[in-house]
Amino acid sequence: MNGFDGKNLVVFGDSIMYGSGNNGFGVGEYLKKDLGFKLYKYCIGGARTGWHEGKSWIVEQVCGAVNDKIPADYIVFNGFTNDCNMTDGVNCDVPLGDMSDSAPQDIFEISKQNTTFSGCFEAIVCAFKRYFPQAKLLFVRPHRMGRRGEAVQIEYGERAVQICKKHGVAVADLYAESGLDTFLCDHRDKYTCDSYGWGRGDCTHPNALGYEKFYMPIIENKLKSL
Repeated sequence: MNGFDGKNLVVFGDSIMYGSGNNGFGVGEYLKKDLGFKLYKYCIGGARTGWHEGKSWIVEQVCGAVNDKIPADYIVFNGFTNDCNMTDGVNCDVPLGDMSDSAPQDIFEISKQNTTFSGCFEAIVCAFKRYFPQAKLLFVRPHRMGRRGEAVQIEYGERAVQICKKHGVAVADLYAESGLDTFLCDHRDKYTCDSYGWGRGDCTHPNALGYEKFYMPIIENKLKSL
């Protein structure tokens, strides 16, 4: 017995959490296999923390779990991989925004208009605290990704870590701790999926080896320390 058997794990976020490119076998499935969790999976590929037309919104994922009355013991989530994507080649899909000294909006009251990453991310964290008060929380910051601008992934990632520290949420910092760097061609091709038929790794989506070598040891060790 490891203390996790039969505990309820709820997973939110984007394709890295989901396991896109790895046959849908993502972070939640590994934790279910390795530690014995009962898995509730709300993450969807392409999701943004802030609203972006035509994409899954992590705010709505969390609202769905609240409405479903999921009895969460552990919550593992990510967010910002797609917020800092530049679909138009110039601007991030969701602006970073500023941290506020005032209380964030309740997730059920957030408008889709003029959302920012910072505002929605803090609202999500506070929603976990409010609606799942018994759950232990872990944010997963992704690896250094060759398909995102280096400056923006640092900026958004550091903001996410800052908000987590503000609210006492644990962080599995793959960017700082894992060593996975898909700006390097050998890491890109060995540890991420050829999701688009390019004949090489896509830089973003871990394959089985990428999850098992870089992601899961850090995530599982962090969970064990909560």
